[in-house]
Amino acid sequence: MPPRHTLLALAIATIWGLTFVSIKIGLQTLPPFALSGWRFFLAAVPLVFFVGRPQAPWSWLLLYGLLIAIGQFVVLFIALNLGFPAGLMSLVVQMQVFFTIGLAMFLYRETVNRLQWWGALIATLGLAVIGATKLQGGVGVAFFLVLFAAFCWAAGNTVAKHVAKLAASKGDAKINPMNFIAWTSVAAVPPLIVISLAMEPAGSLLIPIIHPSWALCFHLCVLAYAAQVFGYGLWSNLLTRYPASAVSPFALWVPVAGMSATAWAFGETLSALQIVGALIVMAGLAVAVVLPGLLARNTTR
Repeated sequence: MPPRHTLLALAIATIWGLTFVSIKIGLQTLPPFALSGWRFFLAAVPLVFFVGRPQAPWSWLLLYGLLIAIGQFVVLFIALNLGFPAGLMSLVVQMQVFFTIGLAMFLYRETVNRLQWWGALIATLGLAVIGATKLQGGVGVAFFLVLFAAFCWAAGNTVAKHVAKLAASKGDAKINPMNFIAWTSVAAVPPLIVISLAMEPAGSLLIPIIHPSWALCFHLCVLAYAAQVFGYGLWSNLLTRYPASAVSPFALWVPVAGMSATAWAFGETLSALQIVGALIVMAGLAVAVVLPGLLARNTTR
C-alpha cells in the first residue's frame, strides 16, 4: 500500500483501540442492544440524508449491518458485561485477522504463505493460554463470545469486499465508503430496536433523551462517527482496494492502543499468564504479517 493508505490504516486502528474506553463507559449507562442501536442510528443520521444508496442489493447491506452491529458489537458488549477486560478484549478480537484471511482464501482464492500458517498456529496457542485463565476466572463464556465477535467482524469484512466485487462485475461505480456505512447502519437499526425492546429493561432506548449527559453524548459520538463512519467506512474501502492479507494485519495496532487506553482509564492489569498469552498472540501475528513483508522487501532489493 502507498504511505498515505498505510498511515490511514494505522490511524483507524488507533481510533478503534481508544474506543474500548468509550464502549466500557457507555455500557455503564446503556445495555448492549440499546448502546449498539444508538451507535448505528447516529452513524446513519444525518449522513444518510446526504449520500445516495450504494448500488448493492438490500440483502447484502442488511447482512453487513447485522454482522457488525449484532454479531460483532453487541456480542462484545455482552462479553464486557460478563467481566471480560476491555484491554484484553482488544487483543483477542484481533483473531479477525486470521478469520478474514481464511475467508478470503476460501472464497476468493487469495494465497496464504507458510509464515501465515505458522503465525496462525502460534497465535492460537497464545489464545489457548488466555482462554485457560478466563475459564479459571469464571468468564470462559465471555472469551468464546469475543472469538465469535472476531469471526463476525471477519465475515463483515468479506461481505464488504463481495459488495465491491459485485458492483464492479456489473459495471457500476466503486462503492463509496460513506454511502456503504450510512446505509448498512440504517439496515442495522430496526432489528437492534426490536431486540432491545424485547429483551432489555423498559425505557433503555430513551435513556440518552430522558437522562442526557455530556459524557454519554461524547462517547456515543466517538463510537458512531470516529469508530463507525470514519473507521469502518475507510477500512471497508481499503479492503476493496487491496488483498485482505495486506489490510487486516494493521488491526494488530488495535490491542496496543486498546490496552494502553484501558490501563490508563480504568487501571486494568493482566496476570503474568495473561501477559505471556498476549505476547504469544502478538508474536504469532508478527510472524504472519510482519515477516512476510520484510522478506518480500529484502528479495526486491
